[in-house]
Amino acid sequence: MRYGILLFANSAAGARACARRVAGLSLLDRGVRTMVRAGITRLAVVVPRGGPTALPRHARRLPAQIEILIWDAVARLQLPQTEHVLIVLGEYVHYHSSLAAFVAAPRSAADVIALACPAATSPPGAQPLLLTPADLEPQVQRQPDGLVSAGVFSVAGRLLDVGRWASAGTDFQPFLAQQAAGCAVRLQWANPDLWRVAADRRGARSAKAMLFAQVTKPTSGFVSRHLNARISIPVSKVLVETGMSPHAITVIFVLTTGLAAAILIARPAPYWRVALAAVLWQLAAVLDRCDGEVARVKLCESSFGAWFDTVTDNFSYLCAYCGLVVGVHRLHPGSRWPAVLGGAAIVALLVTLGVMYTYARRTGSGSLQHYLRDLAERVPDQDKNLVQRIMQRYGFMAKRDFFSFFLSCVLLTGQVEAVFGLTVLLLFSAAAAVLVSQRTMLRSAAAREARAVASASSGERPAGGVP
Repeated sequence: MRYGILLFANSAAGARACARRVAGLSLLDRGVRTMVRAGITRLAVVVPRGGPTALPRHARRLPAQIEILIWDAVARLQLPQTEHVLIVLGEYVHYHSSLAAFVAAPRSAADVIALACPAATSPPGAQPLLLTPADLEPQVQRQPDGLVSAGVFSVAGRLLDVGRWASAGTDFQPFLAQQAAGCAVRLQWANPDLWRVAADRRGARSAKAMLFAQVTKPTSGFVSRHLNARISIPVSKVLVETGMSPHAITVIFVLTTGLAAAILIARPAPYWRVALAAVLWQLAAVLDRCDGEVARVKLCESSFGAWFDTVTDNFSYLCAYCGLVVGVHRLHPGSRWPAVLGGAAIVALLVTLGVMYTYARRTGSGSLQHYLRDLAERVPDQDKNLVQRIMQRYGFMAKRDFFSFFLSCVLLTGQVEAVFGLTVLLLFSAAAAVLVSQRTMLRSAAAREARAVASASSGERPAGGVP
């Protein structure tokens, strides 16, 4: 589907809903961003009289043709007669992956496809489904409370008589039910964990909680998912309401905290400086989730943002390791080994980052975490050597969440030299591993690129792709 309509009720409640905020965005702004993220390229936003007449600033930069229409002007809509149109009711908040899956699903011969679920499992505030699907299974027909609508419909353009629609009143569902009488109606099941009805402040809070429940990435490590997230998500829920950009969060909270830890560890006496450095370094790892969480919830992720986060993180790592080398040298002023080992380890770190940056640029991921994920998922087992199998099994130890937590715990015991030794060992091991594996990884990336080019030239859709 290319065409979409974000529809707010033609009433005072509909006008209030346009401006109701959920996780830092108005429902109008969030609905537009979600539908464009799902693949809609021509979008009409229908609002009641007294509603907004201009798009939010970010929405004007989205890669889609978007216009706002007052309900009185619905008759001006130009809809395709031979294509389906995505219609989303404005008070419904969907996690973008759920809506994208609905849009990407193959269109059946049905005239109307509705996203719905049993009333017993639906979020509060959902309205009964007024359509009569033709393919209900017996167990669904026996649902005691019936079915409710998730506020999303795929409708054949020829059914949307905009002249009759404009005079149909405030509610879209009765109009659609009338238009669909005698037509083929199908259901697609909605995951109740991925949508909410933000009809009031309570619903808006529930929608915000739903969105933040989905922010943890598949590449996140064990410590990040089960420890850091318990702190970062409540913090992100506050930050998302401040209007701060993810870039500002990265600089103000993550980079400054990491640099403060580096400055403290560079002078590791008295003990309180070491303990505070440990706390700040772990706090930086926790807050490092916040910029990504806010970006995902506000649907403002970008390639530049991913690279900005990666570069600032690695600058913070480099400063911390340099501070650690200086700190150990000050603890052993007459010895040369801290400077020699530490300098060699920093060179190893730069080599590791260079190889991983090269791979990230080749694959366009913007995140160095994808290196280990791609090694596990995209390189055939028969092509992996011993070093790569070890990387796949123990690579989690090099991720920031685990390593920061482990080193912070050791630092709290005052064992600065032990942390130094572990850091040197890790950096040398990581450099050796990526140097051994880089050829296989780049060869795998080149093979994927060749398959994508061949698929595009033949007009086929790549496996797992979205049309």
